Amino acid sequence: MAEEEAAVATEEEPEQTPEQTPELEAGDPGQAGLALVLLAPEHSHPSPTKYVGIAVFLAIVTALEVALYYITMPEWLVVVLLLVLATMKFAIVAGFFMHLKFDSPMLRRLFVTGLILAGVVYTIALFTLSVLV
Repeated sequence: MAEEEAAVATEEEPEQTPEQTPELEAGDPGQAGLALVLLAPEHSHPSPTKYVGIAVFLAIVTALEVALYYITMPEWLVVVLLLVLATMKFAIVAGFFMHLKFDSPMLRRLFVTGLILAGVVYTIALFTLSVLV
């Protein structure tokens, strides 16, 4: 009886390795978290014409922001409009110059989640300082 238990104890089943997925095969075994980044689809960079168009758009939005300062309107409206314009500029810069537009959806979601959290904290700060009241 003791021999059977000893035989059972020594007969270990071989470890089952998880089925390899493309996400895990792409990176170093020690850097499995980077595998999703490495699998992002290849993309071509925007043309110089596209970058010039983006620069013109950013210059126009900046001119609108400066013009808003000189227009007489309620302070809360100026703050809201400036926040909207700044968010537009930020999205364009992050999308094209940081290549976020071409990254994997997971990284975009992570970035947008951080952006939303920052916006909520900033809005709470503006209400706390009575800027948006």
